[in-house]
Amino acid sequence: MRQFISRRYFLTAASVATGALALPGLVRAQNASAGLPPAPTPDMWAKSPAIEQISLADNGARLAFLRESGGRKTLFDIDLVTNKVQPIDIGTAKVDDITWLDDKHLLISTFATGKEDIFAGGRTTFDIKTVYNLDTIKINTLFSRVEGFKSFVLGGVHRIERAGVASLAAASVPVAGTQAGDGVCLYGFDLDNPDRFSVLDRGTWNTEGWLLSRQGDLIARTSYDQKRRTWWLEYRNGGFWKEILRRDADLDSPGLWGLARDGKSLLISMPPETEGDSQNYYELSPDGQLSAPLLADPLNRSPLFDPYTYVHIGWSYYDGWSHHTYFDPARQAIEDKAKAAADGYRVSVMDRGKDPNQIIMYTEGADDAGTFYYIDFNKGKTITVGELYPQIPAEWIAEKQAITYKAADGLEIEAYLTLPPNREAKNLPLVVFPHGGPQYRDGLGLDSEAETYATLGYAVLQPNFRGSSGYGLKFLQAGYGEWGRKMQTDLSDGVRFLAAQGLVDPKRVCIVGASYGGYAALAGATLDTGVYKCAVDVAGISDVQALLDSERPAGGDVVEPASYRYLKRFLGDVTKLDEISPIKHIDKVSIPVLIVHGKDDTVVEFSQSSRMADAMKAAGKDVTFVQYDHEDHWETNESARTDMMKTITAFILKHNPV
Repeated sequence: MRQFISRRYFLTAASVATGALALPGLVRAQNASAGLPPAPTPDMWAKSPAIEQISLADNGARLAFLRESGGRKTLFDIDLVTNKVQPIDIGTAKVDDITWLDDKHLLISTFATGKEDIFAGGRTTFDIKTVYNLDTIKINTLFSRVEGFKSFVLGGVHRIERAGVASLAAASVPVAGTQAGDGVCLYGFDLDNPDRFSVLDRGTWNTEGWLLSRQGDLIARTSYDQKRRTWWLEYRNGGFWKEILRRDADLDSPGLWGLARDGKSLLISMPPETEGDSQNYYELSPDGQLSAPLLADPLNRSPLFDPYTYVHIGWSYYDGWSHHTYFDPARQAIEDKAKAAADGYRVSVMDRGKDPNQIIMYTEGADDAGTFYYIDFNKGKTITVGELYPQIPAEWIAEKQAITYKAADGLEIEAYLTLPPNREAKNLPLVVFPHGGPQYRDGLGLDSEAETYATLGYAVLQPNFRGSSGYGLKFLQAGYGEWGRKMQTDLSDGVRFLAAQGLVDPKRVCIVGASYGGYAALAGATLDTGVYKCAVDVAGISDVQALLDSERPAGGDVVEPASYRYLKRFLGDVTKLDEISPIKHIDKVSIPVLIVHGKDDTVVEFSQSSRMADAMKAAGKDVTFVQYDHEDHWETNESARTDMMKTITAFILKHNPV
């Protein structure tokens, strides 16, 4: 059995006083027996984390987080001075973020599916922003009282503070009345009074977004013309907009990130001009003068900004885990102290108060499936807020490791391998678990689904196949035209690599994936056959032509949207899409296939799964189709997600036994 060292030892080394919140179910009970505790069941990993979203108030003395139980979400408002806890039932809304706006107002971001005629296509996902006054328990949903608008926003929100009073700015489009469809409008909102709002700026349908100062002054805005494939940036000068930068941009356009270090210039990104390079960052002066590139090696680097001034303060680097470096030595010292406080664990500073010495820190590692702490370095005070999965025994947490292998054509592929705990790493059954996107990547962070399979006794392989992000433009471009081709065989090359090491049994391999990963699972059953004993497709693509058709311009519009052109990059020759469509190769299926899809999915059409399942049944193939009425593409419905994991694991255990 592994030996574990208490995290408390490390945290005590960085602080004087330690404690924990007096909330049940947030901290794991210690295993008092000498033997191995029972293994967690799949539903234990599938349930929502005990802490989902967390945010620290400006004064550093109040925090909030969400917890889900029985499909309902509770917001916990905690006074870190008095330890008073205020639970607030916020219902069944799908929450994707919470952020303090000052010391008493919390912004809760939710999303919902629906249809509006001004947006082309069918149902879409709408973002909803609601301000909660946690002192009065009153709410204010942005745009709910603005005539002609509905209560959704486009893009993010801007936190404003004038004379110590906080407010918000957000953008949307009118959907009714005389202004319907006119274009994107930016409004300012009072935090408490839903009837107090004003127009800050009127854009067009081409307007992408705005940059405002902390005081709410308009600084810059960007636009993109789909028809002309042109991007431009305007700077606010003397109450008027002046264009200071314009670029042709088919798909990869420049980006406005925030204020440069001088607080006046802009920090922007520009696509690479040379094949194989990465986008770089530049400072753009108010009169349109562009600096030299800011980074010698920009790969996987992105800027960090002060949340109160919006000024560039450092860089983030991602190599499977995020690392932050700051220009200010004092701020960097805080980052270093946080890492030292949990030496041996992966550490992230998740939030800060106005005093950067007050932080929310997140850790994870070999015996830690994710824990949040509050640290006040000024007072030497540490509070354990809670664990993500307190129900999981430390002995059953599996660690990921990065590996590399060569694809058949010699391209180096990085992947993440999770080995089952408490079992010899030899001749193991394997679950290949490719990510979605496909322009995305997996990393070192804990993955509850990978942990589920590892707990059952499977090795889990998560390859970052060609076309994944994070490895430079050349690696990304290696995936262009390889959808269902080399992007697929990169996965099976990983199987062969692990088998050659003696780690896995090549006769006991299953493939499981969602979205593009679901497509890869279907392709493993139809295109790259003979590798897998079973396949599980969650909300994947079966008909590539139908996918591309769903992104075509509606009616007589000849403008190809960016999403359509993005897909064509990876799909290659559009006259040969049947070659890479699993639904066109059902005759090659010789293994059991499980297909799962939620009816609230607005990313991949539900028909992609229902048509594949019907065609397989008609052909007499071994297929199981499970559908969920209220599940979306991101699997946010806890009840559906838990049932889905039980179904998937039962299917895998039956057809690819441990």
